[in-house]
Amino acid sequence: MTNATSTSQTVGRAIQLIRLVASSKSHNLRLIDIAEMASLDKSTAHRLLQRLVHERMLARDPGRRGYRLGPLLHELGLGALPETNVEDAAEPALRQLARTTGDMAFLSGRSGLEIVCLRRIAGAFEIQTLARNVGDRHPLGIGAAGLAILAAMNNNDADAAISAISPQLSRYSLTEQVLRERVSLTRRRGYALDEGRAALDIVAVGRAIRNRGGVPSAAVFVASISSRMTETRQRLIDRHVAECVAAIEAALNH
Repeated sequence: MTNATSTSQTVGRAIQLIRLVASSKSHNLRLIDIAEMASLDKSTAHRLLQRLVHERMLARDPGRRGYRLGPLLHELGLGALPETNVEDAAEPALRQLARTTGDMAFLSGRSGLEIVCLRRIAGAFEIQTLARNVGDRHPLGIGAAGLAILAAMNNNDADAAISAISPQLSRYSLTEQVLRERVSLTRRRGYALDEGRAALDIVAVGRAIRNRGGVPSAAVFVASISSRMTETRQRLIDRHVAECVAAIEAALNH
């Protein structure tokens, strides 16, 4: 292995570890968990983690003996300019969606093979679901937003993405075959439906948002308690979600 190849591999592994910590629901992972999830031996994982802590990309939590995101990532994020300000473009339509449905409306964006929750707005219904917190990450294909984006991708890109995230699917009681079937069903139905897989007793309906280049880069979804989300209401919610997506895409292309 050449020095250049070794360096590239090390950088890739370091980024993988940062993503794993960021995608953890607790945002606090132990060394043994990180090593297992990254398919690395403990000594290699420990060496990379120590370097990331030194650079302030990660931080140690002595009380819980785990790793969390470090302050440098926040500082770098403040200076980052998004390719397209989808949050600003989506804000009016997302607020209207929450008002119309009465339920919680969410905006999520794609980040590589992951989905990041960017915005959530509460409706007027007395029981509001916290299916996602802003900043939460999960793999493509998980949840209404992840499934909507995956289903909106072309076949080659979707197949490659499913193969890449395959090692993570068992955490969500999924297999590649089941996820591929869900993608096919979503394409036939026209919208993504998550029935309690991302969050217990919560049903969500979502659609992908395409950027100026026609690439599915974000998604909108509405989530509510399962007793409120009958099949008839799911179709009604989808119509409102589709209107919201059309308004956002028009704003992005303005």
